[in-house]
Amino acid sequence: MRLASLAFTGKKKKASWPFKSTHCLASSSYWSRESYDLLWRIITPKTATMVDQFVGTWKMISSENFDDYMKALGVGFATRQVGNRTKPNFVMSVDDQGLICMKSQSAFKTTEVKFKLNEPFDETTADDRKTRSVVSLDNGKLIQKQSWDGKETNIEREISDGKLVAKCIMGDVVAVRTYVKE
Repeated sequence: MRLASLAFTGKKKKASWPFKSTHCLASSSYWSRESYDLLWRIITPKTATMVDQFVGTWKMISSENFDDYMKALGVGFATRQVGNRTKPNFVMSVDDQGLICMKSQSAFKTTEVKFKLNEPFDETTADDRKTRSVVSLDNGKLIQKQSWDGKETNIEREISDGKLVAKCIMGDVVAVRTYVKE
């Protein structure tokens, strides 16, 4: 449902609602711009404001224990060697529909996923795992859960001291990757 597509010329416009006529919002067929704007703010997804702190381009400045994390995932030796030498940028954006885009960009490989919070989606990771993933926001942390072949890993991203800290967790193995905003 995209209500913002209604055009206003200062006059009242007849609203076309996706609700049944018995719905309380449909009982009034004319809306002023002020009423419409208030309603839009109430029903618009809060995704943009919830993840604003993560939006932007982030440059990796450190990576700790990432080789052990990749081993725990089952990544082969050659791919691990490349992964350990690569310092990808992390880019996050949110469109006006609340769709979040996360990109990992490097000379080796670029991956991109688009999703809505708390909605499962299919993902192909940089190491070519085919996962079923879901991203949620919990106490200011962006938590990405990837599931595949009966296994599960979490990537917890949070902003700490102006830096983006990503904890990659597989069982008892934890890797920490730190980024600064460009």
